[in-house]
Amino acid sequence: MEKRKLFTLLMTVLLLLSSSLLNSRHVGHADEKVESFDETSSYYLIHYDDGEQEIVLDENTSLHLLGWNDSSTVDARIDLQSDTGTESILTTLTVSDMLNELQISNHSIFYRIVESDVFNYKLVDSIQLQEQVTILEENENGTSKEEIKLVDTYGTVFQDLGLVYYSTDENYKKYEISKEDYDVLNNEVASINQVSNSSVQLFSAATISLREQASVSYSTHVQSYGWQDFVKDGQLSGTTGESKRLEAIKIKLDNAPYSGNIVYTTHVQSYGWLDSVQNGELSGTTGESKRLEAIKINLTGEMAKHYDVYYRVHAQSFGWLGWAKNGQPAGTEGLAKRLEAIEIVLVDKGGKAPGSTENPFLSTPSVSYSAHVQTYGWLNFVKDGQLSGTTGESKRLEAIKVKLENSPYSGNIVYTTHVQSYGWLNEVANGAISGTSGESKRVEAIQIKLTGDIANHYDVYYRVHAQSFGWLGWAKNGMKAGSEGLSKRLEAIEIKLVEKGKGPAVDSNKAFKLAPSKKTYSVYLDPGHGGSDPGAVAGGLKEADINLDIAKKVESLLKQRGYTVYMSRTGNTTVGLYDRPAEANRLNTDIFVSIHTNSGSSSARGIESYYYKYKPEYPPKINKELHNDPVRVAQSIKLAESVQKHMIKGTGAPNRGVKGAAFAVTRESIMPATLIEVGFISNPSERSQLATDSYRAKIARGIADGIDAYFKSLN
Repeated sequence: MEKRKLFTLLMTVLLLLSSSLLNSRHVGHADEKVESFDETSSYYLIHYDDGEQEIVLDENTSLHLLGWNDSSTVDARIDLQSDTGTESILTTLTVSDMLNELQISNHSIFYRIVESDVFNYKLVDSIQLQEQVTILEENENGTSKEEIKLVDTYGTVFQDLGLVYYSTDENYKKYEISKEDYDVLNNEVASINQVSNSSVQLFSAATISLREQASVSYSTHVQSYGWQDFVKDGQLSGTTGESKRLEAIKIKLDNAPYSGNIVYTTHVQSYGWLDSVQNGELSGTTGESKRLEAIKINLTGEMAKHYDVYYRVHAQSFGWLGWAKNGQPAGTEGLAKRLEAIEIVLVDKGGKAPGSTENPFLSTPSVSYSAHVQTYGWLNFVKDGQLSGTTGESKRLEAIKVKLENSPYSGNIVYTTHVQSYGWLNEVANGAISGTSGESKRVEAIQIKLTGDIANHYDVYYRVHAQSFGWLGWAKNGMKAGSEGLSKRLEAIEIKLVEKGKGPAVDSNKAFKLAPSKKTYSVYLDPGHGGSDPGAVAGGLKEADINLDIAKKVESLLKQRGYTVYMSRTGNTTVGLYDRPAEANRLNTDIFVSIHTNSGSSSARGIESYYYKYKPEYPPKINKELHNDPVRVAQSIKLAESVQKHMIKGTGAPNRGVKGAAFAVTRESIMPATLIEVGFISNPSERSQLATDSYRAKIARGIADGIDAYFKSLN
């Protein structure tokens, strides 16, 4: 108690003599950030080795990394494709922890380059920011200087928040002070000039008291680096931004004023949780190239009565997780993610945590679900492929609740049911009820999908037991499972998560049954171009006008035959390229038909049709799951061939055939799709035909007949 009084007296004298009072957070320099980046933006995280590497930004733009200029820059070239050819622009990219901006034409992309042994890149579009604190100076008098940056889970710096200065009170609790106060407390000359000899003596006594406070120190064994020097009390051990695994750790107490030990165990690749060790002993492995994946740390004896031990880890893919304490697990399990860094600190018993304690530990996600069954009501939740419902009892499912558990990724599970007399209900998510209760109405079909970042890591599979059919085939990621138009009840369901791309292929025809004679098919017609984009222009004709007129004629013919028809535009309006398939996907139409007029040399003639053919240089943006689905592609070919055949039959035009291409509208639509070119506006003879209402009517009838024949072939 005497030492605490001396400490308090000393601090009072010093702060009265200092040039400024205690203030709020002091920023040592101006904010550094990319001003044009906002929450709707995304950026490229590039792990670069050396040599020439290509990054496809969109259909017309690619970025080529040419090689290291020096340790902080990479030479690069931007290739811009246009109707007139390729324009190449040389530039230099900055290598740093900060988010960087690159101007391309009339827009920007954002990026960060990390030096790596292997080249890869990803588009980061789910960004969660947190403060990263680095202790720059820590002094025996209880003061410290810390640097604070705003970073995402990959360690990319979005904003430098500057420097903060701290001191500790008589109970060793940290509080902020000004830079001037910090300088006074740590500048020997200033202290001598401003404080009497007796004050200096008091300062020495307080310093002795601070030295007696308990401390924790630790050292990690890092991939390719080996054992690092011991650090202590919240300092970082390991690496960030280098993709290096922690392989082992040693932890010990220093200056412990009470009896007791620090005990810890690690979760190691292929071994699982190891036996606990204590006080500087090794936990983990060396020389086996095995990653640490999680850790538990706790205090024993009298130390556990006076202190809490907090710790947090930097995990592969997730960055800094929340703070764990007193034996809680920190890290991941079942996700094969390495630990890359750790921070450990002692806090007075019951004291405030050093930071957020949210999600210190992530494990394999699971899906749980409960069905509402006729006469039984809600059943207990089951999970991961277990049966919910009944078989052999002729009991209908009336509603369902589905939720994610232990998900280490952002995102939801979203689902909808097809209910007797109501049809498809609105989508719900994460444990909400889909269906009815108390109305005696059967659920007939279901669709389930994942959204957000978890959809990049897992597929959701599900199958149903349906009246008369028994167990149907597996569906996944938003496909329909059950029946429609057959008045058949669902009786049971199984749902499971599977790591992305590791599940079996699915067949929509085996998972979902449709009443063939009662089906009202829907068609999405997309007249190409329009508004500010006239398309090809020649001889006073605009492609956009031809496309729209033919599409309206097709719409009229199809409606007369009982089809439901939607149009991307009905007038001379501008519609975004990706908005067209996006709307069709939202409407969930049965097919997508995009109508265009060709342009080329004056001698080029004829009609051609296209289906989607995968090209790696043109990756999907909104249809990542089904763009290259073999069933969709096969049906698209069938649709294109049928439409092409009937257009040629109806017009007598030269047959340029059916071809595969990676057009955006056929790639991004989730249903069978074709893009047709009805003739060449650049050919004077075909242009004169395309200008007539009678020839456009022949083309429209050919398209409608082709669509009609396609649907009839499905029955």
